[in-house]
Amino acid sequence: MRNFSKLFILTLTTLCGIFMASSQSLIAADTNTISAGKGDKLYTQFSLFYEDKVHRTTDYRSGTFLPVNTEVIFVKANKREIHVALPDGTDLKIENVEKYSGENINGIFHRTLGKTPVDLTRFSAKEKTSIEAGEVEPGMSKDSVIVSLGYPPKHQTPTLKGNQWRYWRNTFGTFVVHFEDDKVKSVEQ
Repeated sequence: MRNFSKLFILTLTTLCGIFMASSQSLIAADTNTISAGKGDKLYTQFSLFYEDKVHRTTDYRSGTFLPVNTEVIFVKANKREIHVALPDGTDLKIENVEKYSGENINGIFHRTLGKTPVDLTRFSAKEKTSIEAGEVEPGMSKDSVIVSLGYPPKHQTPTLKGNQWRYWRNTFGTFVVHFEDDKVKSVEQ
């Protein structure tokens, strides 16, 4: 009986250890999907706009302009939003509207914020000027449009391989960027 008790306790201890280790790795894997800790310095990966201290992933092009490569400080995140501190101390909430973005919060984090600035030297001088102003002009590449305007909402632009990307100017108006051979041909207001 004594050996059975020792074996039972040893087995139970081993199973508890395995369970605890697997639980911790699940938690670690879950929290590591957003690869930033409180106070980490990050950079915006495209220009964006925000109103009332909120940027919605529907990517409205109205409000306060925040250029690409703006240095921000990571504050916190949950399943629906990411909080960062702007250079002036403003707490900016990046709110994911998943039905429009087509991304979970981890995808939004990785496409919106990075540990290094975007290398703008890979773009032409004309593209760089448009990117820094958050504008789109004929001749720009698809990559430069994303850095300049961000990602178009997926409910209107289901794939970036298409030749028409629809962006929201504001709650009521949109504009369409038309591409030919992966370069901007025109912008339909």
